[in-house]
Amino acid sequence: MIRTITRLLLYASLIFFAWYLYQLDYLVFDDVQINGPLFILSLLFLFAGFILSGISWGYSLKVHGYKIPVLFAIFSHGFPVFAKYIPGKIWVILGRASYVASEKIPLKNASMISLKEQLIYLTLGLMISILPVFLFIGNPWFGLMILLSAAGIIFVLFSPLFHRLLLNILGRVLKRPVEIPLIKIADALKVSRIVVLYWICWTIAFYLLLISVFSRDSTFLMAFAFPVSVTYGVLAIIMPGGIGVREGILTAFLTAGGLPLENAVTLSILSRLWFVAGEIFMFLTAFVIKISGKASGYSVYPSTWQKAKPENR
Repeated sequence: MIRTITRLLLYASLIFFAWYLYQLDYLVFDDVQINGPLFILSLLFLFAGFILSGISWGYSLKVHGYKIPVLFAIFSHGFPVFAKYIPGKIWVILGRASYVASEKIPLKNASMISLKEQLIYLTLGLMISILPVFLFIGNPWFGLMILLSAAGIIFVLFSPLFHRLLLNILGRVLKRPVEIPLIKIADALKVSRIVVLYWICWTIAFYLLLISVFSRDSTFLMAFAFPVSVTYGVLAIIMPGGIGVREGILTAFLTAGGLPLENAVTLSILSRLWFVAGEIFMFLTAFVIKISGKASGYSVYPSTWQKAKPENR
């Protein structure tokens, strides 16, 4: 059953990803001049962030008592990377969880751990951007919006009272029980160490992209518009991959920070294609791991597929 789910998920994600690329046929960058070395360097930081995101997924499992090889963590995180383009964010959570699910790691447990890591990722994406946004954007409402969003997620994740209240509201709206795990602060802090690292890589990568195209009007503080836009793109459940949402928020923040509107729009669209290059890299990395036999099954790692001893919690 799980094998069938993973195969269908892979095929569906590739189809929706192909459809998304087809929608980009109207993009034209005739007047864009890119600094080649800076652009390549931005890609290297982008790729490093993706690898760290796979490692973070494996570490999240370890924190909860399930130890898997690092290469398999990267594979299971990268192979379904295009699932985000399937409408409904459940596939982002279920995709990597379905690849590690087994008799030793139940699918439900893997899915809950995946959701926890995703929520921590969103929270940190907002938190690292709050102060820079207040500093470089003259309009305090932008910073206040981010602050309230981060506070809302934190309350839902760590406060039993707000947690139950949200679940009750969602249950009534959706007319079915909703399960969102209550995260222990100790677990969140452990996972956060790696999540912060790949957010740093991606923020630096975006800044390098920014100055590779518009070095004259750019400042480093503008780079923090990227984690904000990505986070709200993920939170936009209806739009596949945050299409349109991420670009709109990124454009708004960059123009508020002083970048000309035309440049901000160009960069927001270019950054989407740039990030897609990172997703393709992650998928190809996972594919290489698979065909090399490093992710062919549990028998490849007979000594490592076991219930790990949870870290001090």
